[in-house]
Amino acid sequence: MQRNFALDCFRALAIMLVFTGHTINSLGSPQALAPLQFGGTGVDLFFVLSGWLIGNQLLIEQQKFGNIDISRFWIRRWMRTLPAYYAVLTLTILQQYLTKDTFDFPWAYLFFLQNYQANLDIFYVSWSLSVEEQFYLFIAPLLVVGFKFGHKTLITVLLILLLSPSLFRSLELFNSLKETHVRLDCCAMGVLLAYIKSTQVKMWQNVLRYIHLLFYFSIALYAFYYIARYYPEWHVIEPSKLQLAIIFGMWVIWADCKMRSNKHRLDLIVMHISTRSYAMYLLHVDALAITSHLMDKNYMFTYYIIALSITLILSEVMYRVIEMPFINARKKFSFSRARQQIEKVPYRENYTHG
Repeated sequence: MQRNFALDCFRALAIMLVFTGHTINSLGSPQALAPLQFGGTGVDLFFVLSGWLIGNQLLIEQQKFGNIDISRFWIRRWMRTLPAYYAVLTLTILQQYLTKDTFDFPWAYLFFLQNYQANLDIFYVSWSLSVEEQFYLFIAPLLVVGFKFGHKTLITVLLILLLSPSLFRSLELFNSLKETHVRLDCCAMGVLLAYIKSTQVKMWQNVLRYIHLLFYFSIALYAFYYIARYYPEWHVIEPSKLQLAIIFGMWVIWADCKMRSNKHRLDLIVMHISTRSYAMYLLHVDALAITSHLMDKNYMFTYYIIALSITLILSEVMYRVIEMPFINARKKFSFSRARQQIEKVPYRENYTHG
């Protein structure tokens, strides 16, 4: 299967940003490592990539067959994301049950509602998986209904999805910034870009004409926000999620133009991290916990390398034992065979971290 190296790079970058940020937190957030803390933007990059993938899959299906099979989409998504998630959740629940004096069963985690809880006492990285799964539930039906009312209606709805989280945040209509309705900017941006590529050919061609300029400008803007954190006299506030959605959206468009095969060693390393990124996301917190019991945190670089090594080993096991069997099993079902040619478009591998 031909893969897009640039998209693989961004997916690998996203998981490494998440891993590095949580490792620094595990070390007690020492001031010396502050420049390596990117404020959780790795998850936002994952959300844009996820929206782009899901949008492309659904829109290609609409173009080829004139409709979207919602149940097929849901089942294939669930077969891709749920087995590994529930495996980690089961181990987490067992650990809590065996080690805690009091134990309340985390029912919300079974239904991906934990991001609306006040506290995430266990498996705290799973909040973003809740956003993803809730997003999967409504995006396919939304596109189906939207196509019935025409392109103008659909693009208006996608723009509302993109802009409404900013309104909710400004009005403080949330209890936590982990709640889905205030974190949909990046997912919506990915779908919106996929929609423009699929249906607005002239607009997409105009964007591509300037994409290199837009890409380098977005990198410069991201770097500016990063540097501004160290110069409070500049009075520059942190970028909003909408701003990050736009920046990362430019990265995804640029990457989509950079299709090439994986022939070099660097390509293979990046692809390896990219394809294991979901497992790495699920397991890296446990790897950090194991590392903290194995060694002194004063040796920060060694701590980082050991934690990363444990994460890679655990994720490799999960990828081969749990993820791959279910990925392969999807092809054996009739709902998958019926539209098998959809999978032949370049780079259909799941982009989600969850």
